[in-house]
Amino acid sequence: MSRYGVNKALWEIARDDAVADRYMEAPKAFLEGRELSAEEHRQLLERDFAAMFAAGAHPFLLFTFRIKVSGGWSYPMMVEHVRVLSTIEPPLDIST
Repeated sequence: MSRYGVNKALWEIARDDAVADRYMEAPKAFLEGRELSAEEHRQLLERDFAAMFAAGAHPFLLFTFRIKVSGGWSYPMMVEHVRVLSTIEPPLDIST
């Protein structure tokens, strides 16, 4: 697993609208060539927030990514994010 690779992808998508558009339009093409395991690739393709969190994705990066791919922050989006992640024991080490 490459937490760095996942966190870098989350960060790039969350911080740059043009990058987010590329990811949203063609996620497979966006992820091609990145150093990700098959499971990490699947998680990013399917936007499996719970699996990314359980595998050690940084919570702040994961939340900002979710805001971006959800079209912006909303209270229902935040509630859903917290609901999904609340069932997962967070990793003790969230460093990259």
